[in-house]
Amino acid sequence: MKNKLVFLSMAILLFVALPFQAKATVNQFPDVKNHWAHEEINYLYNHHIIGGYPDGTFKPNEPITRAQAAKMLIKALDIPLTVNTTVQFKDVAKTSPYYAVLATVHEKGILRGDNGFMRPGETTTRAQMAAILRRSFELPLDTQATFVDVSPAHWAYQDINGIAKQRIAGGSNGKYMPSDSVSRAHFSAFLVRALDDNMKLSKYHSYVSNKGKTVEQNGFIYTIGDKDFFRYYLTKENLKMGKKDKLLNNLDIKKEDYFQTLMLTGFPLIVYNEDIYIPYWHSVGEMSELPASYGLMKVNTDGQNFEFMNHPSGSSFRNMYIWNDRIFYTNEKNKVRYFDYTFDENIPLDDPLVLISTAMDGSDKKVEFGFEARVIFDDVAFTPKHIKVNQNNKSVAFDHSTMYYFNKKGLFKYSLLDQKTSKLSNILAKDMHVTATHIEVMDQKGKMHSLKK
Repeated sequence: MKNKLVFLSMAILLFVALPFQAKATVNQFPDVKNHWAHEEINYLYNHHIIGGYPDGTFKPNEPITRAQAAKMLIKALDIPLTVNTTVQFKDVAKTSPYYAVLATVHEKGILRGDNGFMRPGETTTRAQMAAILRRSFELPLDTQATFVDVSPAHWAYQDINGIAKQRIAGGSNGKYMPSDSVSRAHFSAFLVRALDDNMKLSKYHSYVSNKGKTVEQNGFIYTIGDKDFFRYYLTKENLKMGKKDKLLNNLDIKKEDYFQTLMLTGFPLIVYNEDIYIPYWHSVGEMSELPASYGLMKVNTDGQNFEFMNHPSGSSFRNMYIWNDRIFYTNEKNKVRYFDYTFDENIPLDDPLVLISTAMDGSDKKVEFGFEARVIFDDVAFTPKHIKVNQNNKSVAFDHSTMYYFNKKGLFKYSLLDQKTSKLSNILAKDMHVTATHIEVMDQKGKMHSLKK
């Protein structure tokens, strides 16, 4: 009952800018008839949750201020105003007609401020709406990235992911636009999806992949390991149950060519929604055992629907990432560099790279960005020989909507969102690791540095 009251409170809080119109009908909303959210708006009206304006309109695109919403909540639900409260706001005086209203909703945890500010004249943002909805329905927080414009640094990151995972909120072109004001129409859609499972979005979709030698997503850990002689397994471990399943192994895959290495411990995985992408060694030198070209294969997270992908591929196809329904990877700008055992990774050497993106099927190829990165590669367990070249540079790393890279001039970051680059440090790096808040960098002498993102 408590949750239902909070839910109803939120509906009134964000939609009723005026008292309900008893005589209004669905047909009296001329500005909703052809609106994208007409079904959701009609649903809420028919359930007596929202009402229109005296002129018969609904004004679906109009926002509402926090103070107006709070006042309507108090009046509609007849919530007693808090008396003798000690709550103080930096931007609302106790003599303000809105003070008691805002203090009441603040104390009840329905509408909160931050750092002592209640911001009564501001409209409610999409980020604030996500937090309010998630709290009202007691939905779980979620750490899996969903939208390209909501990074882990955003204060409502887990709230937004939480309501997205529940198929309550969606975005546009991979973006959530957290700072935009909430319109009456958008909240109608959010509210109906939270109320009725039949009205929810058809499926959840993330626009940011998870990449690593070991990837954790949705309570599972994916990695290539558990070597059995020459057999390597792609495994999926259920963290809650402690159960590990073997999804795929290299010897059961029919190779396109004998001199191919499909899976090794240390190969990177890119998990994107329900698919696992594995860049592999498409061609390996018979004598040198060095990879000469790379390809891409994928399989579902349940081990089904395995396939070799035609694109991207090639002798310099490296550093793959998936972002906003596009595949990103680097190629060498000039000629393809051939490696042998005379290559010394301890000597700083830069190479011009080109960041390329394609549609998920390899079409619509675009050149995104040119940059220089150090020629140094991830370690991969293979034979007693040390393989010094593979499909991933140590000098290039993707994290959410950012690509980090280092060269002789220092450490840089490139934004996939706005295509801007900036320098982070003059450190002559040899390796780096990106965490949730920092970039851990090893310099040429082996000293570690921790840089804030």
